[in-house]
Amino acid sequence: MFAGCSAHPLRRPQPTPFLNPELDAPQGRQEHATRLDLSCITARRVACMGLSIDSANFLAKARQSGVRFTETLTLGRQHMLLKSDHMESVLKAGGAWPPSQGEAAFRQAVSAEFPWGFPTFARALGAEKVLSMDASAYEGADLVHDLNQPVPAEWEERFDVVIDGGTLEHVFNFPAAIANCMKLVKTGGHLILFTPANNYFGHGFYQFSPELFYRVLTPENGFAVESMIALADNVGIGSIFGFRYYFPITGPWYAVPDPEQIRRRVTLINHESVILMVLARKTARRDVLKSTPQQSDYTPRWEKGKGDSATPRPQDRERTLAWLGRWIAGSYYSSLGRRLTWLINPLRLKKFRRKNSFHNRALFKRVQD
Repeated sequence: MFAGCSAHPLRRPQPTPFLNPELDAPQGRQEHATRLDLSCITARRVACMGLSIDSANFLAKARQSGVRFTETLTLGRQHMLLKSDHMESVLKAGGAWPPSQGEAAFRQAVSAEFPWGFPTFARALGAEKVLSMDASAYEGADLVHDLNQPVPAEWEERFDVVIDGGTLEHVFNFPAAIANCMKLVKTGGHLILFTPANNYFGHGFYQFSPELFYRVLTPENGFAVESMIALADNVGIGSIFGFRYYFPITGPWYAVPDPEQIRRRVTLINHESVILMVLARKTARRDVLKSTPQQSDYTPRWEKGKGDSATPRPQDRERTLAWLGRWIAGSYYSSLGRRLTWLINPLRLKKFRRKNSFHNRALFKRVQD
């Protein structure tokens, strides 16, 4: 992130596993230009939407897995926060090089389109038509529409791929906005999101959790999540002798599971800005969000609560353990209890942070080299 038309369909590539933890992916925190070229970014461009090398890699891997980009729509016009040689590296790694227009034509087009290099990159992925949508025409969007409002019916089922490179968090009526995105995608097409998760405080109206997209992009709504990746991703601002400069903040990729499948919440407490990269396929045309999504760990509790709440009388040992459990749980409200629990468990803060970090392999599986 910071991230009824007809066309002749391309021959669908042989599907390959998408972002399996055994596939290649960028690793380790990097803060140098080979990961993200920021040499010519202005303050205005940082405020605009753009795709980093991680976002570009995600799109290239999506193509390898069989995603068709024939007719592509982006929410907002997208900068490419990397130069043509880095785009070439991504496309080569993704099996999309040389592009159909030829190497020289690709480089010339990237230069001519600067800083709006995404259409050329998308055409190298197989796009025949690349459009953009925004709430105003000030950056030259092809379609002007406020995502707080329903999209026109004639736009529904129009695009093979819809890409959000950093828009949804700025739209107040999120349910309407995500429903619009889902309606714009053709059946069999894909919705791709690059959206803020952690530590984007003040960036937009919202920052999102994995649970939200797993509960929205469901078969009931005509979608299936094929991949969800979390990673550190932002643009930092430094200063030397009063001169400002920009540097990338990025890190390893982690596959994020569905909380409903692992029967626990996927939580994260960290220091860096984290985004989610989401790939979801449209499996059928449905009445989107006809029923309100519910958080997965509450639904079984509500169902269980419908039954008989009577429980057998506990035995003496069970009563003692129950009392001890209540005392420990209630120590939060007692200064004496807080001191005693700290003495008994002095590493509790370190354990808590690790449990809610990328080091928790039950929640985050690192995508390996």
